[in-house]
Amino acid sequence: MEPELLKILKEHISEQARPQGRQYSLPVIMFLSIIAILMGAKNPIEVYKWMKANAKRKEIKKLLGVEFIRIPGRSRLYDFFEIVDKDELETAFR
Repeated sequence: MEPELLKILKEHISEQARPQGRQYSLPVIMFLSIIAILMGAKNPIEVYKWMKANAKRKEIKKLLGVEFIRIPGRSRLYDFFEIVDKDELETAFR
């Protein structure tokens, strides 16, 4: 069963890349970022370190309903934080 937060993010956060160029799911990256923050990450570097250390754990993959998770590099993660539509993110949490 997909977590409610992930459903909300998928519903409100639009993918920025074309399907053929998409390597990462923006809602999934945002979901993992939120989990990292809830687990104590205080900045993008700590979010990245948490993702790198935990995103491939079987519990996380089971939670997301996937067998494989591709984690962006640190600079690409910064790009995600820049391109996410802030209005869409705000709407997701209203």
